[in-house]
Amino acid sequence: MRLAILHYTHSPVIGGVERVIRDQAAALRLMGHAVDILDHAQWKKAVHSDFAAVIVHNVFTMPFDLEWTRELTALAEAETGIRWINWVHDVAAINPHYAHIDLNEPVPNAQHVAVSEVRRQDYASATGLPLESIRVIPNGLDFAAVLGLTPRIAELRLWEHNLVLAHPTRLIRRKNLELGIRTTAKLRQAGCDILYAVTGAPDPHQADGKAYFKELKNLAEEMGAGDSLLWLGETNPLSDEDVRSLYVVADALFFPSTGEGFGLPLIESLAHRLPIFCSDLAVHREVLGKAGRYFGVDEKPDVISAQIMHWLTTDTVVHHRRQLWREHDMVKICQEHLEPLLLTATATPTASAILLT
Repeated sequence: MRLAILHYTHSPVIGGVERVIRDQAAALRLMGHAVDILDHAQWKKAVHSDFAAVIVHNVFTMPFDLEWTRELTALAEAETGIRWINWVHDVAAINPHYAHIDLNEPVPNAQHVAVSEVRRQDYASATGLPLESIRVIPNGLDFAAVLGLTPRIAELRLWEHNLVLAHPTRLIRRKNLELGIRTTAKLRQAGCDILYAVTGAPDPHQADGKAYFKELKNLAEEMGAGDSLLWLGETNPLSDEDVRSLYVVADALFFPSTGEGFGLPLIESLAHRLPIFCSDLAVHREVLGKAGRYFGVDEKPDVISAQIMHWLTTDTVVHHRRQLWREHDMVKICQEHLEPLLLTATATPTASAILLT
C-alpha cells in the first residue's frame, strides 16, 4: 500500500512528532508499504490520488499552518477514496494559548487516533465526538535506532523474548557453557522464553575447539534447548560494536566459568548496568564484590534457574523494560494496530476496539 505521512516538518528537523513519524514510516516500510513523509510544500507537489491512505499528524488539531488545515479538511470531505487518519498528539482547543482559534470541528470521513487516553479525552471534549469513535494508539520507538544497535544485532529483535542472557566468550571448556545450556533448558521448562546468546566461535588455539562446539550443540538438542541457543560467532565473528550492542539489549550476563584470570565481561557488563549471574570464583568476587549474583560452579541448573526466575519476576527494572518492549515497539504497534486500521473502511470502530494500549 502506498501511504503518505503528513506533518509540518520532518527529519532532519528534531522534535517529538518528527521522531514518531520517522520511526512510524520506517516500521511501515519494513512491513512492505511504500511511505512518503511530506510537509505542506511537498504535499502540494504530490499526486494525492496515488495514496491509498494519508496519516495526518497534528495538522488537523494545531494552528501552525491553518491554510493547510483547511485544505486537508476539504480534501478529506471530498476524497472519500482515500483513507484519512487524523493522528492527534496535541489539541489546540484545550491549550489556553490557542483556545481563541477555532479548531473544534471534527475531521470529516476520517479515522481518529489519539496517542494517549488523555489526548482521547481532550479531543472528544473539543469536538463533541463520542469517545468510542477515537482510538488510542500509543507512540512507539525504533529500538534499534534509539539504542544505537548494529544491523547484525538489530535484525535479531532480541527484545521480543522474555529473557536474553549474554555470554561473551570463546568456546573453550573452562568457560563451562554446559552449565549455561542446562540452565537454559531448566528456564525453558519453567515457561521462560529465553535466548542464551554466546558470542564466540571455537578457539583457534585449542586443538579440540571444533569437537567441543559439536558437543555443546548436541547437548543443547538433547536438553531440548536448541532453539534457545544463539551461536552468534558460528559463521562470522562479531565486531566490538556488535558485542556492545548485545550488552545494550541483553537482560543479564551469564558467566559460569570454572576458572578465570580476571573476567573482562564482568566489568563490561557493569559499565552497561547489566545484572550479572556468575560462578562463585575468588577472582569474580575480587572483581565484582557485592555486584554479582553468585552460584557454585557445580550448582544444579534448576537451582540457578530458580535464582534467575526469582530475579526476573521480582526486579522492577527488568519488569518495566519488558513492558516497554511489549507496548512501545513501533513495528509491533504498526503490525497490530495501525495496519488493520489502514485495511478497514473508514467507519466508526466498535467500543471494544477503541483502547489499544
